[in-house]
Amino acid sequence: MTTNRLKSLFDRSKSAFVSAITIYEVYKLTLASEGRAVARLRSDTIEKEFGVVDVDAEISREGADLSSRLHIPMADALIMATSKRLALPCVTDDPHFAEVRRVWI
Repeated sequence: MTTNRLKSLFDRSKSAFVSAITIYEVYKLTLASEGRAVARLRSDTIEKEFGVVDVDAEISREGADLSSRLHIPMADALIMATSKRLALPCVTDDPHFAEVRRVWI
């Protein structure tokens, strides 16, 4: 279900972006559960299909503000700050993302 919903959202969008932090999280979690080859394949696919947004000073400061105020992990705060910077909804299944418009999967 989740994969089909993501594909549908992606197909309907004109452009899609991903935080570089998301690539880190996907790679790290996949590396632990499925190994380096699968982790590399997943992260390469994300990088190919999405515009990757690097974390710059502005996103870093916004992320720190969010993390401090909401008491959320650094990675979530940086991803949320990226979404806010681009003024785009964040596709997530994570309840931490209260500060941005979300598309639940």
